[in-house]
Amino acid sequence: MAWDLIETAHVPDGELTLYRQGDVFMIRANGYELMNGLGHQSELALGRMAVEVAQKADPHILIGGLGLGYTLAATAAALDDRGRITVAELSPQVIAWFYRFVAASVLPARPDNLAIVPGDIGAFVRRGDVGPFDVIVLDVDNGPEALVAPANARLYSAEGLQSFAARLRAGGVILLWSAFEAPDFVILAEAAGFTVTCETLAAVRRQDLLHYAYVLAPREARFSEQAKR
Repeated sequence: MAWDLIETAHVPDGELTLYRQGDVFMIRANGYELMNGLGHQSELALGRMAVEVAQKADPHILIGGLGLGYTLAATAAALDDRGRITVAELSPQVIAWFYRFVAASVLPARPDNLAIVPGDIGAFVRRGDVGPFDVIVLDVDNGPEALVAPANARLYSAEGLQSFAARLRAGGVILLWSAFEAPDFVILAEAAGFTVTCETLAAVRRQDLLHYAYVLAPREARFSEQAKR
């Protein structure tokens, strides 16, 4: 079955397009597939993992990147109305598409504990009035080495990772979705003060095609001390 083009949005870094195949959607960024509803098992696994790694029964989880909402939906289902979920999505058009087209099939009942805010997650965590968070999920790009936009590289720099860590509660972690293994990123993150583990997520459409979740735990107490301020 062919994909039907639904809408196009022009953004500072190029163009976003939304496609539909029945009740399944796909988003492309500058012609490259960003999210495909036919293969979302790893996003569901990431959302469930966000709740599993939280050290509180009612955690506050920050998700960077809305996409088609599968990570959000899995997080909401696993929390079952406990805690709080904040989603920071750079593109207002993606938020509009989610509510207008996608939510009915992915997240038909909006949780009371959910807030979706427009804006760059890197800028969001630098605000003085947000957090602290128990888990920060980065689901923005196709991984730290497969960026949707060149400007996103700052999110995975030492400074960017440390700014996220500064908004974590003690014991909090960063989860990062990746379509590829990223050994160079692991070296960078460890040098920036994190203990890094890599978890294999559910296969997507093909058994030989895996996705990954990187779990970053800050080693330095100063990060959690900053989060309390």
